[in-house]
Amino acid sequence: MEGWIVLSGIAAALSMDAFSMSLAVAMNQTKHINRMKTALTVGFFHMVMPCFGLFGGRWIAASFEKAALMTGGFLLLIVGLQMVWSASRKGEESEVPIVPRGIGILFFSLLVSLDSFSIGITLGILQTSWMKVLVLFGLFSAFFTWTGLVLGGRLQSMFGSLGEIAGGMILLGLGLKLIL
Repeated sequence: MEGWIVLSGIAAALSMDAFSMSLAVAMNQTKHINRMKTALTVGFFHMVMPCFGLFGGRWIAASFEKAALMTGGFLLLIVGLQMVWSASRKGEESEVPIVPRGIGILFFSLLVSLDSFSIGITLGILQTSWMKVLVLFGLFSAFFTWTGLVLGGRLQSMFGSLGEIAGGMILLGLGLKLIL
């Protein structure tokens, strides 16, 4: 039972990126986002990325982990800066470059699940049950993504462009977290 509790805590912590980015994107007046499809795709990526870590071994971590996190961090910085900049332009239509629609769902899901790759490597070294990891990481991230998309849409309608600026600041923080 203790293993489930610890893994649930890790899954919840990893899902906070998905929640924050979903909240930020939804606060940017994005219309027609399929919340369920986005949540399920993020959940799937949160299952696949730790699998790569669990089964990929240490050589993958040494070669690609830092580069993937840095790339994801810079992308989040760019998206966050774009959101803040476009919100400051009064009266003009703004759009987040990575919107969870169409192919954007895949990019969005990849960005928010990069940190599960490195956790998967650690869990693989510790010989953790991969089935527990898959189930918990997938469920938690799907739930938090859906919740972020729902709450973000409601907050945006309440706060307008201030919500977009707040969403941009969230993404800037997430980008800096991945880079540093």
